Parts: sequence; structure tokens; C-alpha cells
Amino acid sequence: MDYASPPVADKGGQSQTVGSMTAPTISDLGLKPKFDLEEELHFKFWNPLHYYKALNQHRMRLDLPNPGQFEFLNKELKTTMLTNFMFDGGRADLAKLLSQNFQVMHTFQLGLPGKPSSFEFAGVYADEDTMMHGKMDTEFNFQGRLNHALTKKLQVKSQAQFSTTEDSQSMFQLESEYTGSDYTSNVKAINPSLVDGTGIYMANYLQSITSKLGIGAELLYQSPLPKVQETSISFAMRYQPSEDRAWVAQTQGANMLSMSYWRKISEKCEAAAELQAINAPSYGRREASCSVGVKYEFAASTVRAMADSFGKVSMLLEEKIAPGFSFLISGELDHLKGENKFGVGLNLES
Repeated sequence: MDYASPPVADKGGQSQTVGSMTAPTISDLGLKPKFDLEEELHFKFWNPLHYYKALNQHRMRLDLPNPGQFEFLNKELKTTMLTNFMFDGGRADLAKLLSQNFQVMHTFQLGLPGKPSSFEFAGVYADEDTMMHGKMDTEFNFQGRLNHALTKKLQVKSQAQFSTTEDSQSMFQLESEYTGSDYTSNVKAINPSLVDGTGIYMANYLQSITSKLGIGAELLYQSPLPKVQETSISFAMRYQPSEDRAWVAQTQGANMLSMSYWRKISEKCEAAAELQAINAPSYGRREASCSVGVKYEFAASTVRAMADSFGKVSMLLEEKIAPGFSFLISGELDHLKGENKFGVGLNLES
């Protein structure tokens, strides 16, 4: 009997015929020649797309949450402190819902010494993809905003302000924001000029490092005058170990540092503290300030109080008299300057 010789493959992976049988190739066995593996590893080592793909795969395995927007790192602090709610004099806000997507608002402000009375009309339209907001006062000062979502992750924004008074300036802003699974990036241009290159340009990026920690940076480039440029970079960090507390640290350029802490003590009570330090010897400023605030919600009212290290104490009471109708009282005492402010307001929604 004649026995066939065993299959043999040559060094290059090509099949050989020995006796009456054909030897399988290395590729037929699901293997790669040694020199192909070396070339592939060498290509991956020098290919930056390989590292980018590996990094994305690692991020997908971590399944990190979106950290939010860079400019709203202190969103809980802003709703607790009185900075955005304080007013003085007499004020009345009337809001009317004309449809599911359209609302109009009227704001009356009584005059104070050195400040005349004013009236402001505003309108808001919003749907799933678009939000438009505009308002104008009795001096024909106009402010408008337009937000539109091109996709589920990409959004474009624009904002304009036209003023007729001497102490105010007109402004136009373009903005684009991309919201990823675990990061948010934003670029904006304020009063850009293609003729002389003046304007303010900003870009920021916020990334989740863990499920509780997010860090980011913002680059600012401004050219107020031709051939005059200034650049600065800011860093930010947000640590939220649980839903009822948050730590935020943020720098603004190289001269300002702010740190804040927010805590939800109970379902009705929230407290916050903020520390700001400024070190600008060239401008003759080197100071620090601390502010603490608290917010408490009763069954039919909301109380906010705040005090700072400059001897300023303020408080705001919002009493909900009926559904859609609220009565507001605000007061502020500045012990160092000896100045007092007092305000009364009404809110009506229908």
C-alpha cells in the first residue's frame, strides 16, 4: 500500500502538495503569519486612531453620566441663593398662557429715586426642538434668544441685545453645543467681526471622570481692539457624591477662585455656601468674600435668606395666596454702607 505524506505548509503560508494530498494554508487554519502580526502591531502602535478607538471603548464600558453644562455647574447654588431673585421697589409680573407652546408676560416696575418707572413685554415660544424668547421695554431696549436642536445631541443658540440708552451696549452672540454620553462641549462667539477680527470667543469642555466627578476647562480669547488680544484659561471641577449634595470649584483666569457647597438638608430645606477669592495686584484688588444662603419651602410659601462677609443681609418671602397668584416681599440691609432696600411684588399666572 502507498501512504500519503502528511500535509505541510511552507514558511510563507502557501499550500504544498505532498504525495497525493494538498496541505492547508495557515489562513485556512484561522492563523496569521508571524510577519503579518508584527506589521499589524507596528501599525497600531503608530496609528492615533487606534488609541482613540480604544479610549472610546473604555468609556462605553464605564457607562458614565453626562456632567451637564459648563456654565451651569452651580445650578443648585443659583436656585438657593438670593442673587437672581432679589429686587427693590414695586413690581408686578403678569403671565398669560395663550397656547400649549406660546406664552406672553407683562412686567411693571415702579419708579425709584433716580430710576423711572418701566414696562416690559415678553413672549416665549417653545416646542420639542425650538425655543424663542424676546422682550422689549418702554425705552425700546430689545433682548432676544433663539435655541434650536439640529439633532438630539447638537444644538445651536443665538442671542441679541439692542439698546437705545447710553449706558448699555448692543450685543450679538452665536453658540453651538454638543452633548455626548459622558461629556459636553460648547463654543461661542460674542460680537464677532470678520473685518478687523475683534470680538470674544470662548470654548469649553466638561468630562465625567467617574459617576460622581466631572472636570472641565474653558479657553477665552478676546480682542476688544484691533491688534489687541488677550487669552485666559479656566478650570472647573464638580463632585456630587449623592443627589442631596454637591461640591464645585472653579477658576476664572489666573486671578479668581470660587468654591461652593450645596446641601439638601430635607425635602423642604436647602442650604449653600460660596467662597470667592480675587488676587489681581495689577488692578489693586486682593480680597475674598464668603456668602451663605438657605431656602425653606412651607406648604404655601417659600423663604430665601442670605448673608455675606461684607455685612449684607437679605431675605425674600414668596407667599402663594391662590393657585397662580403670589405675593412677594424682599429686603436687604447693608450694615457697612448703611444702605437699605425694600421691595414688594405680585405674580399672576393664568
